[in-house]
Parts: sequence; structure tokens; C-alpha cells
Amino acid sequence: MVWYLDTSAFLKLITLEDESQAMRSWFRSHNSIWSSHLLHAEALRAGARLGISSDIIEDALDTVSLVLPSSTTFFDAGRLPPTTLRAIDALHLAAAMEIGDDLEGIVAYDGRLIEAAHAASIEVFSPR
Repeated sequence: MVWYLDTSAFLKLITLEDESQAMRSWFRSHNSIWSSHLLHAEALRAGARLGISSDIIEDALDTVSLVLPSSTTFFDAGRLPPTTLRAIDALHLAAAMEIGDDLEGIVAYDGRLIEAAHAASIEVFSPR
């Protein structure tokens, strides 16, 4: 079974936030963690804003299996409810959904993504 990691959860691994320790503990205890290559771009952009070295981000990204979104991912993301879901979050959700029966759930802290995942009957975990 696979857990899909959203950027909001990944950033907890490389920053000091309230949930960072719980996220790191959860992450160390799981070995099948995937995300989309979207995570790579989002993490580097966020890291630049936060003053985090790209080397630190790249090292952390090496621990996640990244998959390339297909054209179907983009097509499906454009049609996911709710209308308040941002495009990048819709792409993450569509990428997670493509995993199919092997998807255990999504690890995320973003409220809109969590709401959309629940609406799609996908388990969401936010270590606290």
C-alpha cells in the first residue's frame, strides 16, 4: 500500500512547525511514500521563500518516490470538485487517485485538499 504525500506535509519534514515532529516520526515509520513531480517544483519554490537550502530539499525529496503526472492527470484534475480546490491541489489529488487500489491515503495538512479527498472517499492523515 502507498501513501501519497502532499506538499503541505512534505514541508513539515524540512521546517520547524507545530506538526513537524509528528510528521517526521510518521514518515520514518513508513517506506512506501509517493508524490507527483509537482512536489519537486513546489518544495523548491517554498524552500526559496523560506530560505531553506536546495540541497536540504533535494535530499528530502530523494526519500519520496516521485511519479510524472500524465495528460490524464491534468484532464481529471480540471474536473474535480469542489470549485474552491486550487489547481495544484487538484493535480495532487488526481495523481493520488491514479494510484488506484494501492492507495492507502493522502498525507496532507491543506484544508481544501483534505476536503476534496474526503469527498472522493480517500483517507487523509495529518500527523499531529
